[in-house]
Parts: sequence; C-alpha cells; structure tokens
Amino acid sequence: MKKILFIVPSLRLAGAETQAVDLVNAIDPAFATKTLFTFEKDLSQLARVDRGQIEVLNVPRKSRFDLSMCDHIARLIDERGIDLVHCTMQFALLMGWIGARRSRKRPPLVCAIHITRNKDLKTELQDVLLYQWLLRSCRKLIFVCDAQRRHWLGKFHGLKRAAEVVHNGVDLQHFDADRLRPEGACFRQQHGIPASATVFCCVAGFRSEKGHAHLLRAFSEVLRQQPQSWLVLAGDGPARAEAQAIVHERGMASRVLFTGALSDVRALLAAANVKVLASTAVETFSVAMLEAMAMGLPVISTDIGGAAEAVIDGRTGLLVPCADEEALARAMLELVADPERTAVWGAAARALVAERYTREGMVERTMDVLREAMRA
Repeated sequence: MKKILFIVPSLRLAGAETQAVDLVNAIDPAFATKTLFTFEKDLSQLARVDRGQIEVLNVPRKSRFDLSMCDHIARLIDERGIDLVHCTMQFALLMGWIGARRSRKRPPLVCAIHITRNKDLKTELQDVLLYQWLLRSCRKLIFVCDAQRRHWLGKFHGLKRAAEVVHNGVDLQHFDADRLRPEGACFRQQHGIPASATVFCCVAGFRSEKGHAHLLRAFSEVLRQQPQSWLVLAGDGPARAEAQAIVHERGMASRVLFTGALSDVRALLAAANVKVLASTAVETFSVAMLEAMAMGLPVISTDIGGAAEAVIDGRTGLLVPCADEEALARAMLELVADPERTAVWGAAARALVAERYTREGMVERTMDVLREAMRA
C-alpha cells in the first residue's frame, strides 16, 4: 500500500483548506495510508478531519522564517516510508521541497495550486523568483480549473509537462437545500429577516482581495431602490472593521448582518436567495461558490479565475467585472426584481454542480493524478 503525506499550511476556514480536508477524508484508505501535516496554529477545521483513518500532525512554526518543521517533514518521510508528498499551495510546497531534499527517501512532489491573479507585486515576484522553480521540480501540478491552468502556463511555459486540471468539487448530499429548508427558515427568524425579503449572502474571509468594500457600496444602491433586501456577510478577518465602518456610514446596519466565521454555512445558504462573490484577486475556483450552487443558489460573481466555468452568465448567475460597483449593483437589482428567474437559475446551478463539480469526481480524478505521479 502506498503512503502519502499531505502538507497544508493550516486548517483555517477558507476554500483551499476546505478542499484539502474534503480530499484527504475522501481518498480511499485502501489506496494509500494518509498523514496530514500542518505548520500554522489555526486548526479551525480539525474536527472535520476523519481521525480514524488519517494521522494528523501539527508542528507550529515559531516565526515567519522558522524552517525547523522541514526537519520534521524529513523525519516523517523516512520513518513512515512516504511514497508521495502532496502540497496544498506554494508555501506548503516550499516546506515539502526542503523536507524531501533533507530526507533519505526523497519522494516525488505534487502541488495543488489555488491562486490565479496575485494580490500584489510582492507575491508575483515570489512566483517569478522562487516558486516557479519549485513547481518545475514537481512530478505533477494540480490546477483547480481550466482558466487557472492557462494563466500559469502563460506565465511559466515550463510547467506544461506536469500540469493537470482537477476541478474543485463539493458533496451534493451534504448541501441539500430541500432537506435544510427548516434550518434556513430558523436562520431568518433568529435574525429578524422577513420570509419575503431577498437575501444576498457572501461567505468569505474579510481580506482586501475579497472585495467586501465594493460589495457594500454596491448594496447601498440596491437598498436605495429595493429597501426590503438584506445582505448577510459570513466570515472574519482584518478587513472586517472597514466593512463595518462602511455599513455605519451609509446607514445600512438594519439590513446588513455580520455573522462572524461559521463552521457550518448551510443554514445561511438555505436562508439566502443569491450568493455574491466580489473578489478582486487570488480567487480561482471558489469552493464557497460551488457550495452555494449545490444549495440551489444562483451566483453573482466577478469575472475572475475560473468563475465563468461555473457561473454561466444568464443561466446559473451573472458575471461582472472586478471592482465595478455599478455593474455589481445592477446584477443584484436584476435578481431582486425577478424572483422566478432567480429560482430557475438556482436549479440550473445545482444541476451543473451535479454534472461537473462533485466531490466524488474531484477525488477520483485526483487519485488518477497521484497514481500517475507515483508510477513515473
């Protein structure tokens, strides 16, 4: 039996980490024994990990430049006889590459990349000066959508040899709107949201690239024309204070709800009518987007990363340019004005996820890539 070491920086509540936990949980234990290694302190999703079949090790780094966990990785590789190291995101690859180089066994590396457009020049330079060379050393590179693969190969043609596409996927049975309708009704009741209100929701960490400021300014125009609308923001992070200040300045406190980070977003999704994704950078193929679609919600998204591969404009939602607050407001108003079309698009969204973006499909395709990496 093969032995695979999965390296994820943290288990925070975010899309890449959620996808990684889903993947490790779902890979057949008859295919490989699984060890999950993290090196940041945030273990918010630890309870989601199937500890009965997965060994979890957390070795928090002591400082930004602490590389001592690489020695732990090297020992793990040699002591467990690891056949493959799977890294989620570039920084995990750096730790995995150093650890593998320090081991006697030196297993092949696979890296799953979850970023497309970088948020600033610094991270772009890191790709150019460091990460592209580490990525070239990988046996396989996993991109989570077609647009992301085209973007990276456009920047670094030398990655083509190893590049594979495995779309993110979600568990349709877990995200079942019909079964969760009572929870949605309860969510509205608990927060004083009328049953007749149109509820937009955004599930995202409060970071600048998630576009909360753009979304809130667009929503202020929606409220001016459709005052019965609500916006629910789930998540936490450094940009939350700025978002709350915008809500206060524009007098929207009675229609904008901050829930904080939610360990389970299904009640919110069951309560909502439309999912909004306003990201301006980093976003590639949002797991939160797929979860909402699986719950039968149409999605309004900025045209970023591979969003257009799931948000089929005029069929499962609407696409708008990044940071275009007027276009975002128009899209939101379009769906407020036509609840019947909103429901039809929501049904089409779930059907598309069932056809192309299930967790089972993601796991099966990933296992094929891992088999190939271990055979090469």
